[in-house]
Amino acid sequence: MANHPRILAIANADAPYTFDQTTVRAFAQDHILGPDWREQPAQAEQARLIARLFAASRVETRQSAIDIAQYYRQSRTTGERMQDYQTAAYSMGRDALTACLRDAGDLHGAGDISDFVVVSCTGYSAPGLDIQLARDEGMRRDVRRVIVGHMGCFGAVVGLRQCLAAVRAYPGATAALLSVELTSLHFSPTLDPEVLTALALFGDAAACALIGDDPAATGPELVDVYCAADFASADQISWVIADEGFIMGLSPRVPVTLRRNVAGVVEGLLQPHGLAARDVAHWVVHPGGPSILDAVARRLELSDEQMALSWEVLRDRGNCSSATVLLILERLIRSGRARRGEWCVLMAFGPGLTLETCLLRF
Repeated sequence: MANHPRILAIANADAPYTFDQTTVRAFAQDHILGPDWREQPAQAEQARLIARLFAASRVETRQSAIDIAQYYRQSRTTGERMQDYQTAAYSMGRDALTACLRDAGDLHGAGDISDFVVVSCTGYSAPGLDIQLARDEGMRRDVRRVIVGHMGCFGAVVGLRQCLAAVRAYPGATAALLSVELTSLHFSPTLDPEVLTALALFGDAAACALIGDDPAATGPELVDVYCAADFASADQISWVIADEGFIMGLSPRVPVTLRRNVAGVVEGLLQPHGLAARDVAHWVVHPGGPSILDAVARRLELSDEQMALSWEVLRDRGNCSSATVLLILERLIRSGRARRGEWCVLMAFGPGLTLETCLLRF
């Protein structure tokens, strides 16, 4: 078999705050309905709606860049949220990048990075994280930088595609992929079920992976990528910039659309390599929500064991947008459960309605 670029190192950074789901649910009820809602019988059904959505998310804890209750004591414009994004994203992004370089050991430092891909859909700044971290972490002046913005939960797979292309195109190249997502900055007080579902699901995260051709590396090979979109369903996932933050739209039709498309997309990834879904031992499936994981598992006939890490990360961290698949992949690599030669499919979904996939071999 041909050699392919490998994951040289992978790591994530903890956010400053960790909340259990009960705490976030209580915050949502108090903030949306008012702190005295328990004394208002007419609001009881609305409180139950919020509770049902939070219980259905299967999230138990999530991390946040902000102290949610303190942060939302006053309303915030999008501009104010972007100022906070710049500070928090830099801090968490730098922690993830340095943790990844630490994981790489003495063989790879910031000065060895030839390509730097930064993924985020939850904030913007210019100069952005690509410039700030390249400058402050000692990357070389001619580092090739790419920003993958506003692509939603599949953005990190696009980033992997960019890293794979760079390492294949430039001999000796080493690419760093950094995903930073701070959805907690975009809470909006509303009883809209789609927006409430997003609040019940999403957490903050920063994760980083290093990709290169080092023959001494033992991480999985990046073999191929494949993507497709169901344009007729493009509006089922949306992420709109409004005056008071970014507003998520998540249609209950998404699992149906994924169930209709996922097998064909996986076939498009695997068939050129003479593989079928039954040949793949490990699946890193983005946990967009419980119904999405159930739909993918049923359609591809995946076992509970194959889906376990996706469910674990959903439970422990929530949906962290593009960073989530890197969190799951890191757990798989560190678990030691993958054996040499075994195949892995990584997949994520988002606006478009887009399905992005990556084929790895351990």
